[in-house]
Amino acid sequence: DQGRNQPTNGDWGYNWWLEEVTELPVAVSAAGYATLYAPVALEVADDVKAYTVTINGEWATLNEITTGIIPANTGVVIAGANGEAAKEGTYNFAVTTTVATASSDLRGSAPATYYTEAGTYHALAQVDGVVGFYKDEFNESRFQNNSHKAYLYVAGSAETASYSFRFGEGTTGIDEITENRVQSTVIYDLTGRCVEAITAPGIY
Repeated sequence: DQGRNQPTNGDWGYNWWLEEVTELPVAVSAAGYATLYAPVALEVADDVKAYTVTINGEWATLNEITTGIIPANTGVVIAGANGEAAKEGTYNFAVTTTVATASSDLRGSAPATYYTEAGTYHALAQVDGVVGFYKDEFNESRFQNNSHKAYLYVAGSAETASYSFRFGEGTTGIDEITENRVQSTVIYDLTGRCVEAITAPGIY
């Protein structure tokens, strides 16, 4: 633009437009789940549910946000009703000034961020058809969290490699169970560890 004055350092100036952000789009993959973290409160989008996460042993328990408001700085999982998979697509979460509170074991970041804090990081993933939080082992002592995503952090070296979802007293990600009666005296838990006896509810 010839009408602009050229700065003494040789760089041309630029015009900037500021646009108000009124909603945050979240893509849900074919797996049916996504994580979300924002520095502002959001209204839960239509056709999906938002869940805080509580770690209980080897389970990631999904707790539905029933107020319709995701509090600012709160990591959540986006899924369908009762913790089931949501339909693949992009959902828009409107920014709101409504004040809400909720507790979640998920952390998150608005910009994409690298973390080097000592500990174990678990990211949402689908492995062999099962969606859960799986230990990240690929970034050579640093974990990359993508923009507006949430992750699970465990201080120290976590023995648990993954956390499967549980909604209330039920579980998600199981479509059908085929019975196969085989006599065996060896018992394993879901992480593949051999146990001497079944001492707690779960799948063995």
